[in-house]
Amino acid sequence: MAHGEPETPVTRVLASDHRSPTAGRLRLLTLDNGADHTRPTTLDAAALESLDAAVADIEATLGGDDPVAGVLLTGKPYVFAAGADLDQLGRLDADSAREAARRGHEVFGRLRDLPVPTLAAINGACVGGGLELALHCDARTVSTAAGPIGFPEVFLSIVPAWGGTQLATRLLGSATALQVIVANPLDNNRLLRAEQAQRAGLADALIPAVDFLEASLRHLEGLVTGAWSPPRDGGGDGASLDDLLAAARKGADDRVHGATPAPYRAIELIEHAARGGDLAEGLRREEEVLAELLPSRQARAALYAYDLTQRRAKRQPGRPEAAPRDVRRVGVVGAGLMGAQLGSLFLQRLEVPLVMVDVDEQVLRRARERIDSDLDQRVERGRLDAGKAGFLKSAVTYTTDTTALAGSDLVLEAIVEDLDAKRSLVAALEGHLDESALLVTNTSALSVTHMAEALDYPQRMVGLHFFNPVAVLPLVELVRTKYASAETIATAFDIASRLRKTPVVCADAPAFVVNRLLTRFMVTCAEAVDRGNDFAEVDDAIKELGLPMGPFELLGLVGPRVAAHVATTLADAFPDRFPRPAGFAVVAASGLPGVYDWSRGRTPYEQIVAEWPRRPDAAPLSDEEIRTAALEAVADEIRHLLSDEVVTDPRDIDTCMLLGAGWPVFMGGICPYLDAVGISDRVLGGPLLVEPQEEPDPGPDFSAPSHR
Repeated sequence: MAHGEPETPVTRVLASDHRSPTAGRLRLLTLDNGADHTRPTTLDAAALESLDAAVADIEATLGGDDPVAGVLLTGKPYVFAAGADLDQLGRLDADSAREAARRGHEVFGRLRDLPVPTLAAINGACVGGGLELALHCDARTVSTAAGPIGFPEVFLSIVPAWGGTQLATRLLGSATALQVIVANPLDNNRLLRAEQAQRAGLADALIPAVDFLEASLRHLEGLVTGAWSPPRDGGGDGASLDDLLAAARKGADDRVHGATPAPYRAIELIEHAARGGDLAEGLRREEEVLAELLPSRQARAALYAYDLTQRRAKRQPGRPEAAPRDVRRVGVVGAGLMGAQLGSLFLQRLEVPLVMVDVDEQVLRRARERIDSDLDQRVERGRLDAGKAGFLKSAVTYTTDTTALAGSDLVLEAIVEDLDAKRSLVAALEGHLDESALLVTNTSALSVTHMAEALDYPQRMVGLHFFNPVAVLPLVELVRTKYASAETIATAFDIASRLRKTPVVCADAPAFVVNRLLTRFMVTCAEAVDRGNDFAEVDDAIKELGLPMGPFELLGLVGPRVAAHVATTLADAFPDRFPRPAGFAVVAASGLPGVYDWSRGRTPYEQIVAEWPRRPDAAPLSDEEIRTAALEAVADEIRHLLSDEVVTDPRDIDTCMLLGAGWPVFMGGICPYLDAVGISDRVLGGPLLVEPQEEPDPGPDFSAPSHR
C-alpha cells in the first residue's frame, strides 16, 4: 500500500452508467485525482471515503427497479492507482497505521462483498494499494500499455496491508505470491509489465490498449450474463509449502541478512493464507504487522530513501538554468569493459551516430560483439524492433583513428586510470572538435580539473562517473570543475537524464563521493584481516548490516586493480585517513580476480592468504567491533566530504550510496542509519540529518464513519 508525490491531488471516484443490451445497467467507477498522468492517483483517507460512498450508492440501487448489474473499476489515462500517499504514511504512528489498514480492509471489503460481478480494468500503473484494490474485484483485465504492476511494500520495509498478502495467496498460489510480494521487491523492487502480470495470474485477460475500455466492458457483460468467466488454474505451486517457505526465508536472508523484518513478516502472512487460515484473521494480522513495521527505523529510512531517489533527485538539485547543447553525435575513446558498456548505453538511449575508438583492434571487436549482443537481447525480450536494432548497429563506427571523432558533440574518454595518459588524450582529442563540443571523462578517482587544464577550452570539460555494471546502477556522479561552463553542466545533466541515469553534482575531489566512502569503509575492513580475522568472517559481519555483499566480495566485483588504484589515490591525497592498502596491492599484483576462488565456494585463494600482510601482535576483532570500526570511519569521512564541500547536503551522500553503491533503502543510504544508531552523535557530535522544527501533525484521519 505504497506510493506518493508531494502535494498529491485529492483522489475522487467518478461514477457513470453504461447501458448494455445484454447485461443491463453497468456502473463505471473511475479513480481520478484531477491531474495529468504525471501525478499518480494515490489512495488516501479522502479517496477511501469517496470509494466507500460510490459503493454505498451501488448498494442503494440493488433493491430498486433499475439495479446496477455489474461494476467496472478503472483509472484515469495511464494510471489505475498507486498505493497510499507516502507523505501521509510517513506521519502515522502504530495506532494510526493500524487504523489505516483497518479502514482499507473495510472499504475494499465492501467492494468485494457486492452481490454483483465486479471487474478491475487495469489501464496503467497499478502498484501497492492500487493492486490490492484490483484484487478485491471478481476479475481483472489489463491493458498491454499498463505498467508498472506489483507490490513494492517489502522494498519499503512494510507489507501489503490492504488484503494483498491474503488475496494474492488465495488467487495465485503461495509460490507466485511469495515471488511478487517478497522476492520481486527484494530484487531491487522489480515490478511487472502487463504481459508478465497476466502470466502471473494477477489479470485474467490481456487486452490491446487501443480499445481497452470497450473490451473490458464486454468482459464485464460476460461476467454478468455468464458468457465469460476468468480462466483460473487454482494457483498450483509445484512444490511443498514447507519447501517454498524455507526457500523464501533463505532468499530474504541472502538479500537482507535479517536487517529488516518486513520480508519475514510478509512470509508469515502468506503462510497464514496458504495454510487455509481464516481471511478475517489474516486481515487482522496485516493490520498488526503494519502497526509494527511502519513506525520502525527501517520503514522510516526507506520512505526517506524513496523521497530522495524518486522525487528530490528528479528535481536535479544543482542544475543550472542554461540551455543544454544538442547532442547529435557521440564518441567513446577506450572500448574496454566500461567503454563498451557506455557505448551501448549511449546508442540505445540517444539513438545517434556513435564512434568507438581504441588503439587495439581486438578490443574494438569485443566492443562490437558486446554492443550487438545488447541490442539482440532487447529484440529477443520484445523491447526493440529487429529493424530498429539493425539500424542502430549500422550507426556505429569502430576505428583506431581519432580523426573519426570530428563533428561529435560529446566525446567521452574511458581509458586506463592514469592521470597523465588521460590528460594527454583529452588535449589531443580537442584538436578534432569544435570549441563547444563536450569532453567527458569517466574517471573514478582522478582530478578532472587537472585534465581540463590541458585544454584550450577548459570550460568544455566535465566528469560523468558511471558505475559498473552500467546498465544496472542508476547513479552518475557529475563532477564539475571551477572552469566548467553553465552550458557544459546543463548538457551533462541533460545527457544523464536521457540515459535514464540520476546525476548528483559533486566537486572535483579525489574519488568524489561513492568510491571515497567505500574505500574508507573497505580499508577499515581490511585492517580487521590485518589483525587476524578471516576474509569471510569480515564479510559476514558487514552483511549483518543488510548490505548486499561484504567488502571482499565487493572487491571481486569492482576489480582488484581498480580498487587498489582508488585506494592509492586516496592514500596520496589523505594519508592521515587512508593508510596505504598493502593487502589490496597484494590482490591486485596477483592477477587473480579477487580474494575468493568461487569455483571452490567462498574460499580464499591460497596465494592471497599466504601473502596478505598480517599483524602478529594484534588480536582479531569481534563482529560488532568490525561493524563499528567501519561505520565510524564512514561517519568521519562524511564529515570531511561535507566540510570540503564535495557535496553540501547529506541527502546527496545518501542518494549516491543508494544509487551508486546499492546500499539498502531500509538504511536510507547511510546518514539516517548513522543517526539512528548513535554513531553520528559519538563521532560527529550530532546528527547528520536535522528534521525541521514543526508543530506536531496528527496525520490523516482514516477513522471516517462507514456508509453502511
